[in-house]
Amino acid sequence: MGKLKKWKKSASLRTQLVTSFHLVLLFSILATIITAGAIVLCAIIFLIPNGLNPANYYEKKIPDVLAFVQKHESDVTSRSFQSRLEKEIPTEGIGYQILNKEGDVVYGSIEKTYIRSKRDLYSKLNSDIHDGTYFVKLYPLFNREKEVNGAVLLRYKLTLASSNPKDRLFIVGATFLLFSSPFLYFYLFSYLFGRRFSRKIEKPFNELIDASHKIQRNDLEFSLPKVQESRELDQLVHAFEDMRVALKESLTRQWKLEEDRKEMTAAIAHDLRTPLTIIHGHTEGLLEGSKNNLKRLDDYLQTIFRNTVRSIRLLDQLRDVSVLENVTFSVKKEPINIREFVESKGSEFELLSQKKDVYFSYMVHGEQEFFHIDPHLIAQAFDNVITNCIRYTPRGGKITWNITTQNETVLFEVKDSGPGFAQNHNKKLFEKFYREDQSRGSTEGNAGLGLYIAHSIVQNHGGEIEAYNQKEGGAYIKIELPLT
Repeated sequence: MGKLKKWKKSASLRTQLVTSFHLVLLFSILATIITAGAIVLCAIIFLIPNGLNPANYYEKKIPDVLAFVQKHESDVTSRSFQSRLEKEIPTEGIGYQILNKEGDVVYGSIEKTYIRSKRDLYSKLNSDIHDGTYFVKLYPLFNREKEVNGAVLLRYKLTLASSNPKDRLFIVGATFLLFSSPFLYFYLFSYLFGRRFSRKIEKPFNELIDASHKIQRNDLEFSLPKVQESRELDQLVHAFEDMRVALKESLTRQWKLEEDRKEMTAAIAHDLRTPLTIIHGHTEGLLEGSKNNLKRLDDYLQTIFRNTVRSIRLLDQLRDVSVLENVTFSVKKEPINIREFVESKGSEFELLSQKKDVYFSYMVHGEQEFFHIDPHLIAQAFDNVITNCIRYTPRGGKITWNITTQNETVLFEVKDSGPGFAQNHNKKLFEKFYREDQSRGSTEGNAGLGLYIAHSIVQNHGGEIEAYNQKEGGAYIKIELPLT
């Protein structure tokens, strides 16, 4: 029973309309039958006991009327005979006219003219004249010489209402109701079922209209309820809800990107202010005469150079983030030899490490020769990761870079002997603008974007990047990339 009820609630609009039509038809037939039964019952109770004349009641009176007229044929055409004749004719059901031999009406109870001439009179004698629902008959009148002296015209109806003038109102009303009730009931039940059906679908449509108005106002904090009135409406509401969710996610991402962009611009502007202020101050010193002091000149130029490099690094990071977050960004992979790639980058990292008196080593394990990457982006990711290790590894420290190729992936492991990461901050390391030490990051030109950029590049390649602290101390960063 529960399953049947569920099916009814989720039936299609077509099924519901067809079902409603059949119910309207069935209820109309049943109501018509009940109405007819009630009319018959009322007739049995109120009419039949009092005597109900048949439809041809007045037609049966015509022979008696004709017999009386024929008995007094010579007097009937006289106007003085009217009162006597009307005592014999039941005028409540039979109308009459007495015509002379010229076809003119002498007297009668009918105003309408049926005979217009003597010739018309003779042509219609003993015949029926059609007049809508009336039966009109014309009978001749003879004088003593057996010549046509005129005619009597009788008009009557063969209906229950005309045969029972006292009960005419009831009979006419019952007849009208009996014949019109199927149409009246069909209209009534169509209206009721239509109103019920419209109420069922009105609510979800109103909710959709209200939802569209909310979306116009950028209000997406709502949800549409499940519709059980029909399968099509449920699909429509479900599709609209999916659109709302997708739109909300899209706008949330857009708003977040906008907020991130504002935050990034503010952060870069803040971080650029320090090196630019230093450059500006040292340049003023040179212009004021420090250029004549060779020792001070060298110190000033070295400071200006370091802060220029720092400013360029910050602007490069800003550009990289903008590129990665652009909706049109896509990775352009190509087959790259793993050993050649590692050796090229390894030699660069060795030189950088030597400048800080840090030992750097790398090793490739495995038999796979190629992997499919965007070489410039992956190189940039490792630049950000390993230069970060070099930055925080003390002099005399050690950095190792191990690469292991497997069946479907290549694993890059970077370990250093630095201070490692703050506890419970492993997941935050790859967030935009995250810096464990604000003062240290600022002096080093770090805007908290390096690991975020590396994380974005790895993810766009379908890989994973993670960061931990080693048990013996130092940072451990793992990057896993697919070979294809």
